[in-house]
Amino acid sequence: MHSKPIKILLIEDSLEDFVIIREMLRDTNNPFQLEHADKLKVGFEKLFNESFNLILLDLNLPDSYGFDTFIRTYDQVPELPIVILSGFNDEDVAIKAVREGAQDYLIKGEIDGKLLARSIYYAIERKEAEKELMKTHNDLRKLISWHEVELKEKEEEIASLIKEHENAEVKLINAISNIKIEKLKFDFLIDQLPVGILVVDAVSGEPISKNKKFEELSSEFVEIPEILEVCPYKGFYPDGSPYKSEDWPLMRSIVMGEEIEDEKIIVLKNDGTKSVISNSSIPIKDDDGQIIIGMSIFSDIIED
Repeated sequence: MHSKPIKILLIEDSLEDFVIIREMLRDTNNPFQLEHADKLKVGFEKLFNESFNLILLDLNLPDSYGFDTFIRTYDQVPELPIVILSGFNDEDVAIKAVREGAQDYLIKGEIDGKLLARSIYYAIERKEAEKELMKTHNDLRKLISWHEVELKEKEEEIASLIKEHENAEVKLINAISNIKIEKLKFDFLIDQLPVGILVVDAVSGEPISKNKKFEELSSEFVEIPEILEVCPYKGFYPDGSPYKSEDWPLMRSIVMGEEIEDEKIIVLKNDGTKSVISNSSIPIKDDDGQIIIGMSIFSDIIED
């Protein structure tokens, strides 16, 4: 037995049928509270002013007839379960109403209190399940819509990043092209100089540029293969002691950041004679102060 009161609105123009239904519900010993309206308009007024759990609806009323009665009622209170009370002559209409949203239909003269009570409870439960299903459906639609918006934003973000990458790539290609052009200009200019120029990468020690004069000097002096990049010649101090790899001006520039100007170094030539060269060297730094390039200038002074 259910203890929670269930408030029912019976919209029925037959007073006799109202009495029969009222007595049926009383006999079930369930907590039904039945109210009556003999016209659809009266029923709507009650629905507007009071709260109900369920509607028992006769389709044939003085101010409404057939399927239209259900449609008008459903449009008024779509949240309430509606159980159709049908006569034999409008059973097809009642079935159609069920398809359109009514919870059940009962044929007058073929029901008793037990069947009516069960139909009421089932109608309420089905309507609650329908509401929950609709809420879940709406929640899913909102979730899908939210994800669609998020996906669109991600797509736009990715498209923007791709565009930025493409722009950056174009700029990089242009920059590389400009660097190559500038290097060609630089190489051309230093080839015109009467002194040897050697430019190396500060990290690897690999040569970046060498001019013609440097190549000429390199061909005359004895080279030391293992330290060829930054200190290409076999050199000596004026007292005859040999230069170590870390002593060469270019090495001191890229490692210690020294700026060396016009340091005299004795070098051994391929023919066994000696020559004195002047070697200047400077470090070149980036915007953060890191040494990235070393440049050395060589000039042949005299032969010994």
